[in-house]
Amino acid sequence: MSTILQSEKLSKYYKIGTNNLKKVLNEVDLQVERGEFVTIMGPSGSGKSTLLYNISGMDRMSSGRVYFNEKELSGLSEKSLSDLRLNEMGFIFQQIHLLKNLSLKDNIILSGYLSGRRHRKDVNKKAQFLMEMTGIESLAHNDITQASGGQLQRVGICRALINDPEIIFGDEPTGALDSKSSSEIMQLLRTINKSGTTVLLVTHDSKVASQSDRVLYMEDGQIVTEITLGRFSGNKKEALERESRLSEWLLKSDDHVKDAAIAPLLTESVYN
Repeated sequence: MSTILQSEKLSKYYKIGTNNLKKVLNEVDLQVERGEFVTIMGPSGSGKSTLLYNISGMDRMSSGRVYFNEKELSGLSEKSLSDLRLNEMGFIFQQIHLLKNLSLKDNIILSGYLSGRRHRKDVNKKAQFLMEMTGIESLAHNDITQASGGQLQRVGICRALINDPEIIFGDEPTGALDSKSSSEIMQLLRTINKSGTTVLLVTHDSKVASQSDRVLYMEDGQIVTEITLGRFSGNKKEALERESRLSEWLLKSDDHVKDAAIAPLLTESVYN
């Protein structure tokens, strides 16, 4: 595999008052391989979402470097960053942020039209394919008040995929869903990942994280430890084993972080 995303000493801080700085990210080094499924966990305020926004170019880093497909993001103009996010990245959030005055299908195709890389007929065909894949084709002409939370999240996934991105970023994409809808969304994301699309999610849910290839744990603006789980087959017995192993590891990681000023890197392979 080749590296699709990498950060080097990535820091983000904000001014508080005249002379004080609040550092949210502290020299984070990160590497994601093409085709990987990676999740980021950690307590509230650890910098998970801030890291996601900075490595995706949604926010400007204070210092350090981020490379996406060998492009160094800090050197790109706002227009170039916007084009990169539109055409090569997809985003799924806990709050889907759909446009109220558009139908569900129109919310999906809008990004395809804005990209301008394909004829509108081809964009419409892709939207139809995605809606069929996610089981929401019958809702195409509904507005956002005529769909459940799980269905709206599927719309968000379709919108994220409309321009065939190389990576999907997700910030708590299952956080507002019930367990059934969450399971269905994760199954969709695994299918997307198996097709070759890299997936990077922020989550607080160990059930979600246990389905990823690798889990990173953040504390005080740093990635302090990680565990490699390997590919998840979808088997129910394996799912329980992975959840149990991850929960044990998270407890150990939490204790380890509390006992050390800076936790050393821990990489554990669960499945060969």
